[in-house]
Amino acid sequence: MHWIAYVLSLLAAGVVSGFASGLFGVGGGIVRVPLFLFLFPIFGVHASVVMHLAAGTSLTLAIPSSMSASRAQFQAGNIDLSFLKTWIPALVLGVVLGLFIMRYVSDRFLTQVFTFIILAVSIEMFFTTKDFKLTDQVPGGAVRGAIAFIIGFFSTMVGLTGGSFTTPTLTTFGYSIHRSIAVATAGGLFISVIGASGSVFNGIHVPGRPEFSIGYVDLTSVLVMAPAVLLAAPYGVGLANRLSQDRLRRVFAVFLFIVSLDMFFDLYF
Repeated sequence: MHWIAYVLSLLAAGVVSGFASGLFGVGGGIVRVPLFLFLFPIFGVHASVVMHLAAGTSLTLAIPSSMSASRAQFQAGNIDLSFLKTWIPALVLGVVLGLFIMRYVSDRFLTQVFTFIILAVSIEMFFTTKDFKLTDQVPGGAVRGAIAFIIGFFSTMVGLTGGSFTTPTLTTFGYSIHRSIAVATAGGLFISVIGASGSVFNGIHVPGRPEFSIGYVDLTSVLVMAPAVLLAAPYGVGLANRLSQDRLRRVFAVFLFIVSLDMFFDLYF
């Protein structure tokens, strides 16, 4: 009965995260990770590895959708290869450093980082629109590299593929929305593949993990949730096309704000 309840809970989480990612136009990780942080302790995952496991599992789940989305963006002609050449190397360096740091920081520290990240994302989404911008051109050189590095670093540490950071950042600097999404999608593929692989390596022989896991990747979650995520996402996209995008952003921002506050009180009170 315990196993059945776990599988059904994961199935529901897959549907919710897939639908939400399609509806709100964000990476599913920003929904999956809070769900994992809620579910894993209930079903016996030790508190010392919950956030590490949530991040690694979330990144693994992002691989198939990132591959599919990247292929679609390439076929649509939205991917600017010259831009990616100045973006991906620094992004990957950030991912690798993030994975290295994760080996030496506590689960509580990672949870704190995730809490403040989704709080910041919620505020940004609530007070800006998709058309908000500061400049007409994305900075080049070291500044662009630094932006990509920071996105790769923090995304990996908290189990996100970077879409919640990349798209609003690039559009704020005047990059077109379609190409911003394409860069976020391609970057998400690198983050998810490298991040998931590193999470497997980081978690080898670490105690407290679920029985069916490889490193910090829960295989049960991946196998149960992946089909649900892929099936539910198009329904979210379909509903999003019939609703106001700015209103959706604010609704999702309020949801993230509530989640971040709940996590904040769990951490400090």
